[in-house]
Amino acid sequence: MLVFKIAWRNILRYKRRSLFAMMTILVGVAGIVLFGGFVEANYIGLRESIIRSQYGHLQIHQKGYELNYRREPNPYRMTPDLTRQAQALLESIPNVLITSRRLEFTGLLGNQQNSRAAIVRGVDPDSEALINSALTITDGTDLDSAKPEGVLLGEGLAQGIDAKVGDTLTLLGTTVNGVMNAVDVEVVGIFQSFAKEYDDAAMMMVLENAQNLLNTQSIDTLVVLLDDTLALPEAVASIVDKTQQQQLDIEWIEWFKMASFYQKVVDLYSGFFLFINLVIYIVVLFGVSNTMIVTVMERTSEIGTLRAMGMRRGGIIRQFLAEGLMLALLGALLGVASGIAITWLINSLEIMMPPPPGSSKGYPLHLQYVEEIWFSTVFVVGVIAFFATFIPALQASRKAIVDALRHV
Repeated sequence: MLVFKIAWRNILRYKRRSLFAMMTILVGVAGIVLFGGFVEANYIGLRESIIRSQYGHLQIHQKGYELNYRREPNPYRMTPDLTRQAQALLESIPNVLITSRRLEFTGLLGNQQNSRAAIVRGVDPDSEALINSALTITDGTDLDSAKPEGVLLGEGLAQGIDAKVGDTLTLLGTTVNGVMNAVDVEVVGIFQSFAKEYDDAAMMMVLENAQNLLNTQSIDTLVVLLDDTLALPEAVASIVDKTQQQQLDIEWIEWFKMASFYQKVVDLYSGFFLFINLVIYIVVLFGVSNTMIVTVMERTSEIGTLRAMGMRRGGIIRQFLAEGLMLALLGALLGVASGIAITWLINSLEIMMPPPPGSSKGYPLHLQYVEEIWFSTVFVVGVIAFFATFIPALQASRKAIVDALRHV
């Protein structure tokens, strides 16, 4: 305790130099806390947007579907019996919030003037509304099972064929028997998702109407939404166990295996975050080193006096290490506190950000409170301060007593 008490008095005695070193650490640590919170908030926001506008947490298929659906989807679609069994299995898992059936195919959508190829998704309107909660209906209303002829168009697709809410269009598709078929549909709404490319070609319709067009009762996918994204590994483990027990002929794929865009964004931001952290830690290293070197030079005669009074070299090293660590940890703790305060202020301002690359929607600027970053940053700054202080402290302890006392 005496070492830290003396170290604190020395920090106060050289206020200006201590304040400069502390401010360097404070600003650097606050920057790490803020940028780390920004990156984490982007991870979470993008993750939930992808899950709740397109993929769900899990997608269940008949076994072999993922490998063969691009070449020949019809034999690998889920029959009504298999669909009911899979839904019963999923609903027995505690974290499963809802399931929704989907039938996907491509068709030709148009009116008398324009037509365009469309990626069509037949859905259960009621359950899909919850899974697609991140979709924005920019005009009109959502799908309604009481109006089976209604369709939702992606914003880009609607612009491409000059369609608006209330228009009647013709959708041309191929049945499972290879026969051309067509239905008239009415545009009830236009939507915008996180991906502009998807909005340029996507269309949603009521599942029963899509099944009538393709002349099938089967579906492609059971989409699963959980009550918590972090519960995904536990839910998958339950599905594995129950599928083996019931010997169901199904397979599944998690959302992050389908969302390659998300993984690219995570890799990009992680690289930025690592680079910025390295720069800040180097600045902290030089800041603490410079402060302690100057401290040793100015207090050389004091070191000689202490050595002449009987203090051992280990005592000198411990004294300077205590000063460096107290200075660094105090600056780091104040930096974390400042970062938390600025995070709260920025979140309160509700600033809107422009759409990220590949997206058609802006998003509110939000910084996450990430406790792992707070603790790891304080720990790393402490380690840096230890090594930045140790060399000047070692040099101070090695000075000859006579030379140290004569130092001016």
